[in-house]
Amino acid sequence: MRNPISTYRIQFHKDFTFTDFERIIPYLDKLGIKTIYASPIFEAVPGSVHGYDGVNPQRINPEIGTDEQLRYIHQLLAQRSIDWLQDIVPNHMAFHPANGWLMDVLEKGPLSIYGTFFDIDWTSPHHHGRLMVPFLGEPLDEVLQKGELTVAYQNQRFVLTYFDTAYPIHLRSYVTILQSADQYPSEQLQVWLAQVSELEGITDPTTYALHSTALQVKLDEWSRQPATKSYLTNCLNTVNKNSGQLKRITDEQVYRLCFYGETDSRINYRRFFTVNSLICLNIQHQNVFDHVHHYTKNLLETGVFQGLRVDHIDGLYDPSQYLERLRRLAGDDAYLIVEKILKDDEDLPANWPIQGATGYGFLSIVNNLLTRTSSQQSFTRFYQELVGERKVVRKELYDKKAYILFQHMGGELDNLFHLFSELQLASEEQLAALPDNTLKEAIGEFLIQCPVYRYYGNRMPLDSSEADAVRRIFDRIRTSKSRLTPAIDLLENVLLTRPKAGDIAHNDHALRFYQRCMQFTGPLMAKGVEDTLMYTYTRFIGHDEVGDSPLYFGLTVDEFHQKMIDRQAKWPLALNATSTHDTKRGEDVRSRLNVLTDLADEWIDEVRIWQKLNRPLKSSIPISESVSSEEESTFIDSPDPNDEYFIYQTLVGAYPMPDQDGEDFPNRLDEYLEKALREAKRYSSHDTPNAAYEDATKSFAHELLDTNRPFWKRFDAFYRQIADLGIINSLIQVVLKCTCPGLPDVYQGCEGWDLSMVDPDNRRPVDFEQRYQALDALLEHDPDWQELWQSRYNGQIKLRLVYTLLQERQQNPSLFAEGQYAPLMIEGRYKEQVLAFARHDTQHWYVVAIPLGIARLCRDQQTAPTTIDWGDTYILLPDEAPKRWKHRLTKASGTVETKIRVTDVFTDLPLCVLALTSV
Repeated sequence: MRNPISTYRIQFHKDFTFTDFERIIPYLDKLGIKTIYASPIFEAVPGSVHGYDGVNPQRINPEIGTDEQLRYIHQLLAQRSIDWLQDIVPNHMAFHPANGWLMDVLEKGPLSIYGTFFDIDWTSPHHHGRLMVPFLGEPLDEVLQKGELTVAYQNQRFVLTYFDTAYPIHLRSYVTILQSADQYPSEQLQVWLAQVSELEGITDPTTYALHSTALQVKLDEWSRQPATKSYLTNCLNTVNKNSGQLKRITDEQVYRLCFYGETDSRINYRRFFTVNSLICLNIQHQNVFDHVHHYTKNLLETGVFQGLRVDHIDGLYDPSQYLERLRRLAGDDAYLIVEKILKDDEDLPANWPIQGATGYGFLSIVNNLLTRTSSQQSFTRFYQELVGERKVVRKELYDKKAYILFQHMGGELDNLFHLFSELQLASEEQLAALPDNTLKEAIGEFLIQCPVYRYYGNRMPLDSSEADAVRRIFDRIRTSKSRLTPAIDLLENVLLTRPKAGDIAHNDHALRFYQRCMQFTGPLMAKGVEDTLMYTYTRFIGHDEVGDSPLYFGLTVDEFHQKMIDRQAKWPLALNATSTHDTKRGEDVRSRLNVLTDLADEWIDEVRIWQKLNRPLKSSIPISESVSSEEESTFIDSPDPNDEYFIYQTLVGAYPMPDQDGEDFPNRLDEYLEKALREAKRYSSHDTPNAAYEDATKSFAHELLDTNRPFWKRFDAFYRQIADLGIINSLIQVVLKCTCPGLPDVYQGCEGWDLSMVDPDNRRPVDFEQRYQALDALLEHDPDWQELWQSRYNGQIKLRLVYTLLQERQQNPSLFAEGQYAPLMIEGRYKEQVLAFARHDTQHWYVVAIPLGIARLCRDQQTAPTTIDWGDTYILLPDEAPKRWKHRLTKASGTVETKIRVTDVFTDLPLCVLALTSV
């Protein structure tokens, strides 16, 4: 099995292309990167900044480069023994005119050769066999009345145009259009129109495609003739002046142009989360799988790709089946990982033929290790005092998921209810016995109360552990909403009681309904938690993070060790991520925020002072402008206490390093706050922005940055203290990422300080030239850690640590991939403030130690983090460990019998990575 050793994530787009990437290959090689981890590179919507809105998986995105360039880059990388891990998107494509497959479906409907590719419900009783196209700014009648929708002739076909968007027209409407003029069509066109009418009798998609294309080509040839061109123009002018005629043409299509807001309550295609512009694929169909992965397979077989990262595995109908097919396609040696967010100690399915997940779980583990668990009560009590109510995070989580389901995914819920009926999973008598609407509500509760993103059972009956998990959900619903008990009893009977060996018909239908439900529990969790709760529950925003949870508040040393032992046993080649393109804030922001949990009392006292100082900066906004209240006569302060606290935490975490370039921080903060307020959906939202509240909140934040105000002097002193302690936490993250079980993953630019906020802020251009020069200077001058600490704010201390540890990984790849993880005991006065472990195989040993809760030690000893007196604190070694050690971060060395004195290894920095040898 391939060992990537280390990965470096690159975000490709029109402003960072293959040509740009070629220039940085020598830098990444020198840094120690052994695998390039690329964002989606296949053709996407023009101007895409991320590539997840693909339109053609058979072609390289021309805004990025070409197939020839990619293969040349492969040669350059191969010369340096660097692999390529490619991010692929099997769940969805862009709902966009550039998506040729989808436009063919819009033109031909189920007769398109791509008719089964997209997850469309053609039989929905609400839509009469027509696919929703929800991209109008207003209802269709209003759009027609304003003259914003017209018919045009473009690229060999008639289209409906709406501003700069064009949708294809079915050939039956060509008859309508070409007979609309006040003159008869030519004999030539009359024969052509008769041939169009004959298409109605064709039922084979391939035959239909050939004949329809031939007719379109023939018409296009004639359209160049002056007489025909004039006739076409006359027809178009006539149609576009007649709103009734336009309405008739829109009604003749296999799709229905409609207002985008309709999808909150009604929809007949599966979309990515609640994003109308991303339509999902039926990747579970073998022909769709083969077609989507055809080019990817070629790039694997020719050695251009050595691994694949699967985006949004939870969206697929049957993830296990998909991964088995992908493994067969990619081969046994390919490195395969999935994007997967785990909840509540959930583990990846052990039967998946992959190397693990993309690293959100590791991010959460480290983030919680650096959070002081004992501060949870103080933070919670202060937060409840701050917001004036007793916010219970589990209740908040339920409420946000319920809001998303009923306000934005009502169509999806309605479809599940109708699917249950269509599959005849219950008798008419059973359904009639239920109170009105309780079955649909019960299905909704099942989605809402699912505690994880989804379950993966792909056969009935479900295995015992999954069945027990589903049964617990049903029991919780009976307890919390007893009136739904009859409907829940029916669901339990259908999904858990009736399925048994031999009842093939019921099992197949029950499984289809169950797996369909599972395709929506993930989006509900993501939208309710990641995109709502994480912006509203601000008790401690350091855990409002993808892969982490607002429910969490710390991890004990013993728990951390056990998680690493499990990780080594089950997923030794999974990614160790600390920042990604999807994280809510950069890794070094979280590192600073974690310091606050070490200084809970000081932090809370400081916030109270800030609130008093900044009260005059608030504006009073009519609550009638709020999206969350029905009252019209009262006013709210902007920002309210919850959002104000969010701003203070953001400033402490994300403000640029002392005395460094501000990176246009005020404008970046503006954009971030606007997105955060809209994601929170409390006073503003993406659908109904509240400019008054947003502007007042931004103005408040800008006033905080005024260095002449009293607040700034207090903030500056506090934040500088936190920044230094946060740097230590950041370096701890690097050490753990590079030495714990798993592979270190560096998100682009994060070998330097990463004080980013959520996207698009975390996708800002990276100055690779500056980093290359800095690395060259480090290697040429070889400064010691004391010197690097003195200039710590420029980020070179982190760059040096990343470089040093990646070299260790290169020199000992099998040890870090296969070696044991062994927790080490600590004794002495500060035994609670040190964590240590060994990584070893039969020949080599490493000992790693890091400090915990260093902020309190600095406060108690009134000293800097680099000069702490560790006293009689020791790291105990097992008897079989070698007795000589050499510090891999410094030039220190020594011998040991049974224990290592922490003072001897926490010298220039309170970090140690020791190589143990017997000679």
